[in-house]
Order: sequence, then C-alpha cells, then structure tokens
Amino acid sequence: MKEQLKRLWKEHRKSMIAVFVLSSLVVGTLIYNSLDSKGNSEKVLADTDAVEEQIEEATPTSLEEPAAEAEEATAVDEKATIEEAGEQEEPAEMESIIAGKMTAKPVTADKSTTKSEPQASDEIQATNQEKTAGKQISEPATVPNTEPATEPVQPVPAPTAVPVQENKYVPISEGWKDSRSAKGDITSAQKADLDSMIESWKNEAVSDAELQDRIMKYLDEQGIAYMEVSVTSKGYALYDVIPEIELRDGGNLYSFVGTYSTGKQNPDGTDKTVCYNWSVFVF
Repeated sequence: MKEQLKRLWKEHRKSMIAVFVLSSLVVGTLIYNSLDSKGNSEKVLADTDAVEEQIEEATPTSLEEPAAEAEEATAVDEKATIEEAGEQEEPAEMESIIAGKMTAKPVTADKSTTKSEPQASDEIQATNQEKTAGKQISEPATVPNTEPATEPVQPVPAPTAVPVQENKYVPISEGWKDSRSAKGDITSAQKADLDSMIESWKNEAVSDAELQDRIMKYLDEQGIAYMEVSVTSKGYALYDVIPEIELRDGGNLYSFVGTYSTGKQNPDGTDKTVCYNWSVFVF
C-alpha cells in the first residue's frame, strides 16, 4: 500500500500542487476583498465556504480509496516518513508559501507620508539656502589690483648692418720701377756708351735685334773681345711688390736689368700686377 501511495504521489503531485496554489490564490483574493470592504463578514464566510467546497471538489478522485480511515491513517504516516526522509521538500516549501500568502494582509498606504512631503521640501530648501550662504562667506573678496601699470618695453632697434667693402687689389702703377747696369773688364766711358744705347732701347726707339747689332759693332770697334750678346725685352713676370735689383761691377763685360709695370692686374684675378723684365748681358 505504501508503495502504491508513493507512486500515486509521484504521478499526481504536480496536479495537487497546482490545486493548492490555485485555492490559496483564490482564498487570498477573497480575504483581501473582505478586508477592504469592512462590515461584510457574512459575505466573507459564505465565500470561504464556497471556496472550501470547490477545493474539496477539485481534489483528484484517484487518491480516494474504499477504506477511508485506514488508508488515510497510513497515508498520514507515510507522508510523515517522507517528510522526515527529505523527499517532500518541494511540497513543504509550497505549503509554507501558501500559508504565507493566506496570512498576508494588504498593506494600507500611510497617509502621513504624503503629508510629510511638503515638510521635507522645506527642509531641502533650508539646507540649500545654508549651502549658498556658506559659499558666499567662503568666497574671498576680490581685491582690486593696486600695482602700478608697467610701461611697455620699447623694442631696441637692431643696429643697421654697414656693408663691408672688400679690399680690392690696387695694381702697381704703370712705368719703369727699377733699372740698374754694371760693368766688368771695360772702361767707364765704354759703359756710358752702352748705357746710352740702352736708354734709346728702353724708349722703344730701337728693337731688340737692332740693339744687339749696335752693341756688337761697338765692341768690335773698341777691340773688346766678347763671346755673346743677349738682349731681351718684355720678359713676362707677375709681382705684387717690385723686387730690388742688385748688380755689382766685376762680373760680365756689361749687364743691364730693368722692370717695367703695365699697371694691370693679373687676368686670372690674383693680387699681382703684370710686369716685364728687360735685360742685356754681354759675356
């Protein structure tokens, strides 16, 4: 018998739980309506009786057995054992929920809360006023700036750049700058005759070849033995400073060296002047 009850319970426990939940909801609704409508106690009793009749009618007929009292007693014992064994946790929880819903009372709205709202708003306004007053006190008063206004600094004008003139090279002036003559084994009179021939040559009255012929004829007339007569004019030379000519007597039979400046700078752009060396040597 116990095994049959267990099997029936397992098979129909969902429907039984649904019936209990439905009945509890109906009872709770009726109780709530009865509390709202005060003075209708007779109606509440009638409704509860009707609900009980509906619950009795809603119980499954499959659980009723011919032997009512004996089977009910065994069912109660079996239910107790199942609850002790922990297999009926879910029905126990549902019964506690149903019991809680049946005993719960509707909470009436407290009218005092609506009355206290204006008072709370007054308190909020008061605290806001206190905060604004505190901010006004805590803010430091602005002090006007009494410092004297500083005069704007005038920009110092940049010094005007003076263009630097490059030192251009000045060529040596045009003309004869230095000339000297010296004698060897000839007399001073013979030297003076040769010097006069050189002067005409320097003035370009005679050419190099003509001067050479005149010197050779003069030496032959004077009976002076010689080996060679060399005449050179316009020997190209570049000078920035005219060198000093040094000639001493006692060397060749006759020697002449002179430097002539054209007054023109070197065409290559160097700081030198174009000059010519003139020379006459009698060996």
